[in-house]
Amino acid sequence: MSQTNPFPYYVGVNSLEEIANKDTRCVVMNLLGGESKGVTPTSHEFSGGNVVAGVQYGKSGGKMETKIGDIPAYGSIKEIIDAGIEFDTGVIYLPPTAVAAAAAELIAQNPKLKKIVVLTEKVSVKDSQFIRAIAQQNKIDVFGGNCLGIGNSWDQVRVGGALGGNNPGESLVKGSVAVYSNSGNFSTTIPEYLKTGGFGTSTVLSSGKDLYIQFAFAEFLYCAENDPRTKAIFCYIEPGGYYEKQALDWVEDGTIKLTKPIVACVIGRWKANLSRAVGHAGAIAGGGDDAIAKEKWFDEYFGIGMFDPENPKASKKGVRIESIQDAPLAMTALYKEIGEEPDYEAFGDLSLKPWFVNEQGVNLPEKLHLDAVEAMEPYNEAIAKMGNQVGAQLTRESMRNKSGASRMNPKTDVTEVHGVPVLDLVVKHFALSNFFAVTSVLPDERLLPLANAIMNYFSAIGTEYMDVAARARANGTLPNGYLGAAVMTSGNCKLYQDMKEMTDKLIDLFYVDIHGNSSVNDALVDEKLSQKGIMPQGETTPKEAEVAAFFGDLLAKQGLETIFTKYAQKYAEANSDVNKLNLLLAAMILSVTWEPLVNRQMTRETALDVGTYLGCNGVIVGCCAPQYEQNDFYKSLSELSDLSLLNTDFATTIFKLLFNRDCSTREQFAINGLLNLLMSNGPGTISAKGGKESVSGGNFIPTCYAGWMCNTGRDHGGNGFEAIKFLKDAFGDYDPYEESDAKKREAKLAELAQATAEKYLDTKTRAKREGIMNYFKVPCVNHPVFKGKPVNYDPREVFMDKLFTERNEINHFQVFYHHLVKKMFEVGATKNVFCVNIDGVIATISLDLLWKDVNSGKIDSKAMQDIAFIMFLLGRMVGCSAEIADHKARGNAMDTRTPASQVEFVG
Repeated sequence: MSQTNPFPYYVGVNSLEEIANKDTRCVVMNLLGGESKGVTPTSHEFSGGNVVAGVQYGKSGGKMETKIGDIPAYGSIKEIIDAGIEFDTGVIYLPPTAVAAAAAELIAQNPKLKKIVVLTEKVSVKDSQFIRAIAQQNKIDVFGGNCLGIGNSWDQVRVGGALGGNNPGESLVKGSVAVYSNSGNFSTTIPEYLKTGGFGTSTVLSSGKDLYIQFAFAEFLYCAENDPRTKAIFCYIEPGGYYEKQALDWVEDGTIKLTKPIVACVIGRWKANLSRAVGHAGAIAGGGDDAIAKEKWFDEYFGIGMFDPENPKASKKGVRIESIQDAPLAMTALYKEIGEEPDYEAFGDLSLKPWFVNEQGVNLPEKLHLDAVEAMEPYNEAIAKMGNQVGAQLTRESMRNKSGASRMNPKTDVTEVHGVPVLDLVVKHFALSNFFAVTSVLPDERLLPLANAIMNYFSAIGTEYMDVAARARANGTLPNGYLGAAVMTSGNCKLYQDMKEMTDKLIDLFYVDIHGNSSVNDALVDEKLSQKGIMPQGETTPKEAEVAAFFGDLLAKQGLETIFTKYAQKYAEANSDVNKLNLLLAAMILSVTWEPLVNRQMTRETALDVGTYLGCNGVIVGCCAPQYEQNDFYKSLSELSDLSLLNTDFATTIFKLLFNRDCSTREQFAINGLLNLLMSNGPGTISAKGGKESVSGGNFIPTCYAGWMCNTGRDHGGNGFEAIKFLKDAFGDYDPYEESDAKKREAKLAELAQATAEKYLDTKTRAKREGIMNYFKVPCVNHPVFKGKPVNYDPREVFMDKLFTERNEINHFQVFYHHLVKKMFEVGATKNVFCVNIDGVIATISLDLLWKDVNSGKIDSKAMQDIAFIMFLLGRMVGCSAEIADHKARGNAMDTRTPASQVEFVG
């Protein structure tokens, strides 16, 4: 027979089965909020439709879609009542400061309200007291705050919260143990543990652990005693509060009748020496309510010491366990003590059963060694598929204003590509950077000879499109236009198609057998060769055969042969109807990209396209030579008359194509560093967006390249041609390279800076006097971030200046800029000393490379501007390949469209 309500305050429920059952009807406050959207549909579907409506302030008329029907959203509780919708339980998902108002609204508007479940954590004590007062006055039970929900395993009902996760039926198995937990997560874990001992649950209640627990341990014991489904109680208790002591005292003095035993787990001894809240709001150390005190309360009540798994015993009142892993064994001992049987036959155990094991190559002692076990269904099937999946699997999403390839680091304001600052990339080899952009991993330096040869070959065959570029250039098209036309014309050519299909076949042939180990395995190669005619057909020209032989020798001499290159060579010998060079190219590129692919640092889709990206880069480089008719290096490269040219450092190749001469070691370092420095300026740049928008339109990769080029023009500050012209005008006839006396050169640079600063001051003063706003500004000084101090520095420029100084490669134009910003302040043209920004670095390196040819008359003003612009394009080419690959792997079709709500008509 049920006991009479013994409390000196209102408790409306008399049994656990009354708290949440098949008759419960809920309204969710903040129905369409982030947390509710992830939880409410599951609760509603699991419970057979127990959420009748929700409140979404300001969004009346909305709805939440679920598999069993839509849940309507109203603007207030009054609207729900006026619509004739009845409910007895309110579930609150709102920020802490809004919880009290929501509770008041529920109580004021619904006279049939019986229960409120507060999911919100850290509701203030003042607001909790207010909720308690009005709930008591109106005879309403409140659960929480910080409650993860309430589950009824017999009725298969869940109210509020994520108790049981996305599959609550797995945890809420019908049985005889009532579970009370301060921890939300453990309210799901404990039933799972009990299942291994053959125990199901009646009701599982997450009490929450805010400072103020509305439905506490005493009320739970009272309701458990009156619950005919419940034979025993499990409680998970954290430090903080005297709720458990009060409950046990009331049981001892007879205020609460309790005949059902308890298994208690008290945790948190480590918090005893702390002085503030840790974890849950109520888990406060200090005072007489720490873990040790609570352990004592339970031990005194049970009349027995802590449970010993080696000697499993319990009293008829229960027993305390040290860890929840002892829960099944302790509950078994308890049921034996009270003469009851478990709910069903035990299944499973609590030993570690890792589905994945990676000991990181550490030789662990036998006791610590773990073996992977096969997962349960259906996870085993998913894991098997995942084990054979090559490359990363990225979530498709709108990438309109996002990038997974680059970012501007908010702390340093330095652009990063795949997490590597462009300043660190300055000293890397540009050939390897071409691979890095699309694989996200910098290739090993030992692969440099192969990377140089591949990039030079693609540049050589890229000259095939020079007629397109030359015709556009003759019509006055800017470099971005004629190079864009050339690369777009390459379309989806046979080479790109072959490399993609061949790479796909190679992955399928070898991944399952070799996984991460791509070293040569002749036996496996021979085994795979038994599959005939699997590669796309094609003919090999004599020149292609010659180049294939060159690459074969290079691989052998450099010790870079892999299972893929060996297979490609043997397959070509056995099958004359394949283009042996295209197959070897695919195999070599896959060899470079294999490690990031199998480590899932790139997607399979990207891996299949790497050859296309490198081929597009080759077209742009091959067609960039402004004086190609008189360029002997261009001629030899385009004709492949001397295959040793393929061994040229790739940055040097670019220099020779642009300047039509050999480069010094100093110039080689400068152009290599400049190209890497120009790689990216972070997401959101106009050039990157052009490529992303073209991806979103479903174009081939070469058209996406043309997309970023069409969105790139001479107004891009990074190309620095304005600064080059400014510097050339400032220096006039003075050539700093002809001055051998360093002191005299320094004095001359300061003198030129003084004259330039005075001229600028005069221009600025006159413009302001005449009301002219758009007057000439000195390029490459000042910065929207690095400003406001008496003396300002752009850390990127400082880094580059230090780098060149350490190499004893002083850039005279950069030194001039350092003088200029000081002189501008001294003459009163600026209020403080401006920084020399990163565009100044780009401009000064560019002019340093151009200076000799400009002064000799070999390059005129227009050619100077074009070459500066081309160098910008060649650097950005690599960064945009990263953005295009990232967007292809992550983005949805047409996801760069501007939302209609942001579109305006301007009349």
